[in-house]
Amino acid sequence: MTTSPLTTSLTQPATTALPAASTKAMTPSDFLNLMVTQLQNQDPTQPTSSADLLAQMSQIGQMQSATSMQTAMQGITLQNSIGAASSLIGKTVQGMDAQNNTISGMVNSVKVLNNGVSLELDNGQELDIARVTNIAPTPTKAAA
Repeated sequence: MTTSPLTTSLTQPATTALPAASTKAMTPSDFLNLMVTQLQNQDPTQPTSSADLLAQMSQIGQMQSATSMQTAMQGITLQNSIGAASSLIGKTVQGMDAQNNTISGMVNSVKVLNNGVSLELDNGQELDIARVTNIAPTPTKAAA
């Protein structure tokens, strides 16, 4: 009778399928799932030390704090952009559109799109506030 060794399944670490390269960062939930998988597949003769587990838990807390701080900073940045854009209402601006063409006009209103701020001009065009290159007061018409 021929037997085959089981060493391949015992010596190779368990793997889980990961999605193809993604631009999405790991969430705290992903990090916890990874840690649980690591604990489930650890070598029983050499378990993970308590210090290592505490270090990983600390990293999870730091990641959650950094994530919430990043979210708060994005909100503050958006509010600052809205405030700056609203001060341009009634002024003439010039800037570059997405195709790097120069556009200009008087700002009628402000829009928030995809966490960005754009200016609606009197000629119907929109201009991203980050692409403004010139700001001037709108000339007043002389009374006849």
